[in-house]
Amino acid sequence: MAGNHNGQRKAAAGKNGRHSHAQKPEQKAAKKNGQKNGRGKSVPRAVVSVISTKANGGGATGAPAGTLFVIGGAEDRHDTKIILSRLAERIGSGKLVISTLASDYGDEVWEVYRKLFTSMGVKHVRRLGINHRDETSKDPRLGMLEDAKAVFFTGGDQLKITTRLGGTALSELIEEIYRQGGIVGGTSAGATALGEMMLVGSPGAGINKVFDALHMSPGLGLAKNMIIDQHFSERGRIRRLLGAVAQNPRMLGVGIDEDTAVVVESDGTLNTLGSGAVYIVDGHDLTYTNISQASFSRALSVFDVKLHVLSSGDRFDLHSRHPASAAVSDEDSKAELRLIREEIAFRLGGLHPSRRAI
Repeated sequence: MAGNHNGQRKAAAGKNGRHSHAQKPEQKAAKKNGQKNGRGKSVPRAVVSVISTKANGGGATGAPAGTLFVIGGAEDRHDTKIILSRLAERIGSGKLVISTLASDYGDEVWEVYRKLFTSMGVKHVRRLGINHRDETSKDPRLGMLEDAKAVFFTGGDQLKITTRLGGTALSELIEEIYRQGGIVGGTSAGATALGEMMLVGSPGAGINKVFDALHMSPGLGLAKNMIIDQHFSERGRIRRLLGAVAQNPRMLGVGIDEDTAVVVESDGTLNTLGSGAVYIVDGHDLTYTNISQASFSRALSVFDVKLHVLSSGDRFDLHSRHPASAAVSDEDSKAELRLIREEIAFRLGGLHPSRRAI
């Protein structure tokens, strides 16, 4: 009798959809080999993890463990290729996914970067085509990012990146790659899109007037509290970056010359690399600006803004907002001078440097 009653209770529970071990929807999705989407393809486990976290009301916590590779455009692709080669070294044997969605010439740009990175030893290079926006977790392009070590955005129009990608499952997965220790990079418009806010228009030539409207839009937000501008000194963009910081004093304005990059590490250190300079506009201590005043014909006033100019090897602490020089210390200089003297003595006297007094 007891057995019959137990059987009846189990049957009733099954009919009513109640079971003591019933799974939540997100748990059902998170199967070992990934869930199947409406097109019969499995959603990557990393995507399932992101979906499950959001379904449980969770969010990203702590600082990202990854690296941002932010290039000011027109990087050297023929001679030393110092910036791209440094990026290739970081990727190593991992998988690189290149997105050309910002460009009107995606096929040509893809071929250029595919050949470049392949020639520098990156063996797994894939192209992420994003010709339309898909906000669902069933986007078949999500599989392209499975096991990716790095994602790289080429140049073009930064609005094409954010309007097609921002807020989608693809964007969330790219952010998760970054948070988990991967690399996200971009050049030119691809660099600008990484910031929290983007400059998408430029004031006219001449003195910067208050009426010279700055057109700004949210970026992908991977570079927190940053507004990134590129082709900086080549296109005279200091005025618009100053205006952007005047409107948003809590953010750092980061202007990057061509063939120059900043590498943002997980510890909050920004390192510079390349042949040009990096200009950091800090409005944290700004005391006055007339940017919100009605007298639009006046030139822009900005008081107590700091400007740091960094060259290759210099670094900037994003937490303390202090720069540090790449110049060698006095001890390093003395050691280098001693080695030079020993080498000269060796060449002149034919004796081993360690056996000759200098």
